[in-house]
Amino acid sequence: MVDSKVDAWFDSSPSGQKIALTTLRGMIRAVVTDAIEEIKWGRPCYSFESGLFCYLYTTNTHVALGFQCGSELDDPDDVLEGTGKDMRHIKLKGTDDISYKRDSIRALLTQAAKS
Repeated sequence: MVDSKVDAWFDSSPSGQKIALTTLRGMIRAVVTDAIEEIKWGRPCYSFESGLFCYLYTTNTHVALGFQCGSELDDPDDVLEGTGKDMRHIKLKGTDDISYKRDSIRALLTQAAKS
């Protein structure tokens, strides 16, 4: 399910990050086809009725894919960052970085959607 506010968020994202964000959005939608997509806390979040599993956000230097229960995910390629109790994220500096980490991202999305 798509919320029009989500489309507006992507449309208004910084031009230098728009392609990376759109690429990540496409990956999430392809891997987890039945996810609910909506804006929460000012950012696109992806969930099921049982709860949130991932979200996107931007900084001045990168985009990030965050995982609500990231500390529980198997991360053999060591791409997740964060030191909190639950949340983890992947910092991505552009589409080349996304392409390089594509398999890891897909595996983490699949795991997160099942947790």
